[in-house]
Amino acid sequence: MVEIRHATLITNNDRDEVIRDATIQVKDGKIAYAGQGKAAPEFAPERVIDAHGNIIMPGFVNMHTHVPMNLFRSYADDLDLMTWLNTRIFPAEDKLTEESAYWASMAAMCELSAAGVIAFNEMYFFVDSIARAAQQSGLRGVLSRAVVTPAPGVGERMLEESKELFEKYNGKGRLKVFLSPHAQYTVNNGMLEQIAEAAKTLGTGVHMHVSETRGEHETCLKEQGMTPIELCQKVGLLDVPFYAAHCVWIGEHDMELMAEYNATVLSCPKSNLKLASGIAPLTEMMQKGVRVTLGTDGAASNNKLSMWEEMTYASFLQKGTTYDPKTMPAAQTLKLATRYGAEALGLNSGVVEAGKNADLVMVNTNGVRYTPDYDEISLAVYAGSDADVCMTMVGGDIIYEDGKFAFADLDEVKMKLAEYAESMKKI
Repeated sequence: MVEIRHATLITNNDRDEVIRDATIQVKDGKIAYAGQGKAAPEFAPERVIDAHGNIIMPGFVNMHTHVPMNLFRSYADDLDLMTWLNTRIFPAEDKLTEESAYWASMAAMCELSAAGVIAFNEMYFFVDSIARAAQQSGLRGVLSRAVVTPAPGVGERMLEESKELFEKYNGKGRLKVFLSPHAQYTVNNGMLEQIAEAAKTLGTGVHMHVSETRGEHETCLKEQGMTPIELCQKVGLLDVPFYAAHCVWIGEHDMELMAEYNATVLSCPKSNLKLASGIAPLTEMMQKGVRVTLGTDGAASNNKLSMWEEMTYASFLQKGTTYDPKTMPAAQTLKLATRYGAEALGLNSGVVEAGKNADLVMVNTNGVRYTPDYDEISLAVYAGSDADVCMTMVGGDIIYEDGKFAFADLDEVKMKLAEYAESMKKI
């Protein structure tokens, strides 16, 4: 039981309510009270935290990650997507082991929690290693094993592995498991159909790269006679909860389909810019009723796991491309990075109110960037930084506080990564 006093509370509710001198009471992993301090009920906390006016807000939900790729940060920069993948990343991934993937994932857990992330939506392989790191960290994680079909029988084996991982980890602690065809250009239609059927049987979602580049999108049109999203509809993938990463090159009909089937877009604006893939039309998507969320992609293509920066890029790019400064205002942008992702993943968080999971972040506002404080939401979105996070709480557990991790020795993690990086230099 924890009681946080004297906070500036960004509730993230439908009214975008901000409460000064607020009290938040946490019991059994959930928020028991969040509101004016003077109206707080009697409470017997095990710990009292004086926020000293710091911001308390919902934690971020990073909707598209490849956490073992923390080992590849700055390893393959300044390349287009296909050159980046084929000449640098795929050969590097051949060097990964269960242990190196674990330590890279632990590095990501540290980076995520220190930046205020409370949940991540993962697509990769070495899922056992990722799950091990996630369970140690206390973060909420949605895991999926990427499936590809480079040769006969390979996709079938990967799909069976995915089913086994579902049985092993789904619903265990703070983990869920989705299925994951890597992309339309790496998975054949027959396997896409099998994955759709398996997701229906298991009652789970599907996480997939969709229309990330112009070449990918146009090749699908040429070879299949339809867009990647239209193909996903044809093979049944839109009949299950569908999570489409990137969606940079999509048309009006694609957006209409995604809205009709309640698919979720996982936009990674910074990664898309760095790989010169383009700018996703998020404003048009939202106008058509598509649920849009934000992710970072992996550290090899971003090179940070910073949701603060994704908010800045997402908002400013939409303002710049629509020539409308009112597009994607601060309060809406914050919801893309927090509440909408939580809702899409079925997490009971994203709003700071009684009954929600205590998935909270405290932001240190002592810095000069937080004075004057005309608008706390604008300050958080447009002036905020990873460096301002002084506490991250998941399910009532404080996993990061004032530079210290409850689950890891940062020096050990860095040392292990440096050791594994030596093998990367020989490629």
